[in-house]
Amino acid sequence: MAKMTMKEKMARNCMAYLLMIRKVGAIAIKQQFSTLERKETGHIKNFELKRFVYHIMKTLLLFLTTLPLLVCSLNVLFYISAIAQSHIPFHNTAINILLERGHTVDLVIARYNEMVNIYYPKGVRRNYTFGYEDSNYWSKNAMHLYNIFEMKPTPWAEFSGFDDAAFELCEIAVRDPNLLEFIKHGQYHIGLSSDYDPCANVIMHAAGVPARASMIPTPMFQQQVLNAGLPSPASLYGTCLYPKTDDSFIRKMFDLLRHTYNVNFVAPKMMARYNGLLKKTFGPTFPNVEEIERNVDLVLVNSNEIIEKQRPISHKIKYIGGMGKKKAKALGKEFDKLLDSALKGVVIFSFGTQVPTKKVPIEIRKNFVAAFKKFPDFLFLWKYDNATMDSELFRNAPNVHRVEWLPQTDLLGDHRVKAFISHMGLNSFLETSAAGVPVLSIPLFIDQHHNALNAASLEVGVIVDRDKLTEKNLISALDELLNNPKYQENAQIISKMMNQKPEQAEKVFYEWVEYAANNPGLHNILNLPGAELSPFWYYSVDVLLVIAVFVLLSIFVLAKILKIVSSWITIRSKSKSE
Repeated sequence: MAKMTMKEKMARNCMAYLLMIRKVGAIAIKQQFSTLERKETGHIKNFELKRFVYHIMKTLLLFLTTLPLLVCSLNVLFYISAIAQSHIPFHNTAINILLERGHTVDLVIARYNEMVNIYYPKGVRRNYTFGYEDSNYWSKNAMHLYNIFEMKPTPWAEFSGFDDAAFELCEIAVRDPNLLEFIKHGQYHIGLSSDYDPCANVIMHAAGVPARASMIPTPMFQQQVLNAGLPSPASLYGTCLYPKTDDSFIRKMFDLLRHTYNVNFVAPKMMARYNGLLKKTFGPTFPNVEEIERNVDLVLVNSNEIIEKQRPISHKIKYIGGMGKKKAKALGKEFDKLLDSALKGVVIFSFGTQVPTKKVPIEIRKNFVAAFKKFPDFLFLWKYDNATMDSELFRNAPNVHRVEWLPQTDLLGDHRVKAFISHMGLNSFLETSAAGVPVLSIPLFIDQHHNALNAASLEVGVIVDRDKLTEKNLISALDELLNNPKYQENAQIISKMMNQKPEQAEKVFYEWVEYAANNPGLHNILNLPGAELSPFWYYSVDVLLVIAVFVLLSIFVLAKILKIVSSWITIRSKSKSE
């Protein structure tokens, strides 16, 4: 293991020193205060003097515990891929947590999607943004994400268009000397990357950032699973983009073929492209992308163990879903009055920030309204872009209300809300799970199918296919969700498990980031051995080949022996007959 520099040793010991000072000082003051309390009341002047000394000691302790923060403060780099609007609040929550703990935070923003509104906390020290030369690149190449009821990505090569977009943006990044200089100048202890492509980790490695962590706003994608070396047989696991849906023979065969194709053809081809670019830019001795990606120190995942399908895991993977979760507040008078008007309860309906109502075909909107009218004892609150839009459609639906804004957290925390109709973005899934509200899932794209299947497997939700949003299907799903008590009961169980989990997300996040920053090279300890093996060695193909050869030779020798014995018996038989 490489010898630590003096700076790294100081950083490692800093947090331990701070904790020691706090503990020892707190004990000393507590003992002194207890002694003062036991003094006789007659010695007033002496007691007042000692109380004054006590306050001096308390102030000194505050100074001693604040001083190390100045020394212990980490320089942290966030390398954010600006792909979806919902990712920005996730990163900002993490940034605020580290800022509140006294650390310095800088940003590098790789602007994939020009339609994302980028904002960040005021405490950020420096930021650097870059993007495509074509300012409308994303809208020209990824419109299937905005016309989701009209266009579908291919189910064979997972999001291959994104791979090309990522590589093109990485070319821009590695050829930008100002970006590399920006990162070098920051003298960072640790860098956190979105890790939807390898470029961030590559550039941070080139700039000499000593510790790196993946921090993804979604569940783990296939690249994180592969880089971490997690066992992932196609017979049990799909991927985040194309999760396993059933165990039919045809489906299992298709899953196996797709898994084999992506792992052994698509991924190596992409890595070869990156390696060619990097060797050309940084020289022939620059490490391969596979090695850099494999050697991240942590993988911070925006999910929760309770709502994920269980799988073999690595100690470097930490779940931080629900970090910075807001507490539900009392509803305003307008919403409170609406909820009180419902006889049996309220259902809220939102497709999130990326799917405006106008993108939902009018026929589907009609089907929703018709289905909602079949449940007159329930009030439906539908997040609508424009509350005056489609007035004729809602004319005879008194139990359906359009609202341009939903206080989602506050509503989910209200006992009168009985269900949530959602596209199943991860933030919504985490929120409704923590609140204990059953969900009618209508997954639209990316990880939402994965989330919806997880909810269904936990029996806290039902799924309606986005291509089968008929009135009949919606009525059937709502009837099951609202009238079968198991969904409400299971949702409450999951909520309790999430809220009482010993390791809460925020603490896991900052403790492990600080730990990794103060212990560079953590991956040397936490990497799984299988992560470095090719399929040939991982599955012991060499041993299987030897066994196969031995079996074939044995069969061959046995066949020869049987042939000789058979010939000998035939000859003996002929001799006896003569």
